[in-house]
Amino acid sequence: MKIRILFLFAFFFFHIFLFAQIKLSKRQITPGISMLVPQDFVLMNDDMLAKKYFSPKKPTATYTNPNAEIDLGVNITTNFWQEQDIPMLKELYKGSLRANYSRVEFLQEKVAKINKRNYVILEFLGYVDDSEEKNTLMGRKSGIARYNYMMYTVVENRIVVINFNCPIRYQAQWQDYAAKMMASIKIKNLKVAEDKKQKP
Repeated sequence: MKIRILFLFAFFFFHIFLFAQIKLSKRQITPGISMLVPQDFVLMNDDMLAKKYFSPKKPTATYTNPNAEIDLGVNITTNFWQEQDIPMLKELYKGSLRANYSRVEFLQEKVAKINKRNYVILEFLGYVDDSEEKNTLMGRKSGIARYNYMMYTVVENRIVVINFNCPIRYQAQWQDYAAKMMASIKIKNLKVAEDKKQKP
């Protein structure tokens, strides 16, 4: 009985220690886009991206934790959309996610205003069965289960996608942090931000 109690205390304090290690700080992740990011996350280079994301089009910027299991990415597409079409994006991307996973369990799906911009928010668990192989957002894999917190908006007729994802076993540890990171996002006029960066 004493051993069991000691084990429970050790387990409890280990999780307190583990959860306390996540520290967020504001960072500009691409020109014109800033948000809270874990302090130990690093920008993935081309070699890291090539090994993890099997796609000819690399994301605009992807950050990962020290063991490269937990990612935060931003992608700016060239597709032409208008801001009033944002609600339509929700159904479009929901269909795309269902095609990329064997099973999708949505935790939330809505359009919400964050820092004066409308975003599609899709929080979900994505599963790929062992018997299947699918070209998921994490590359071509089988037998995976990941927690995802994704947001979409339209800036200057381009879709901006922000995605946090991690193995499902880390969901309890990261879910609140993911929401806090997403709620902190601020996007400026991308063309102005890019022009300023290019000036000497």
